[in-house]
Amino acid sequence: MLVSPAVCQVHGPKLMSAPSLPHYEWKAGPSECCSYGQWSARKQVVVYNTWKQDRRPIAEIAKGDTVLGVTGVIITLRPGVVRMDRDLPEDNLKRGDTILTYGYGGEGFSAVWFNGRYYSDFDISFTRWPDGSGCGGAHCAATYVDLGKNVWRVQVKLKSGRTGWVDIDNAGFDCKKAPDCG
Repeated sequence: MLVSPAVCQVHGPKLMSAPSLPHYEWKAGPSECCSYGQWSARKQVVVYNTWKQDRRPIAEIAKGDTVLGVTGVIITLRPGVVRMDRDLPEDNLKRGDTILTYGYGGEGFSAVWFNGRYYSDFDISFTRWPDGSGCGGAHCAATYVDLGKNVWRVQVKLKSGRTGWVDIDNAGFDCKKAPDCG
């Protein structure tokens, strides 16, 4: 009996080079326990005509104003670098291996590249931050050597109906609680 090669394929991400930069994670989720929807500004926020670097201001959101958070993009300018401190055989990771991190998905999940494969949603909760915070206890298996450089832009819809983009790292919003956050 012949077995089709398709039946024997290993499932999962294909082998590839590390993503080129800048790297874009479209429809990036807001953050842990926050979802897109009605947001209230905690401070004045500048709204831009585009998410791109060559943008121009088109409006301002005043403290207390509400907007609709629509979608977002995380732009990785320099990936984070994680060094494995011990083996994690279940993930095919060995002491000394390097993981490149891209967009953070919340709850310990990030887009990552290692061993020639890209994973859009990989659990890196086993990683300590450079200052030693983050992971604690026997679960820890790696340390950030470099946090990288990302910017996160979010499209918002204003009360006027006009849409624009905010640099969420410099904005302050109270956002809609995600349904899976108790």
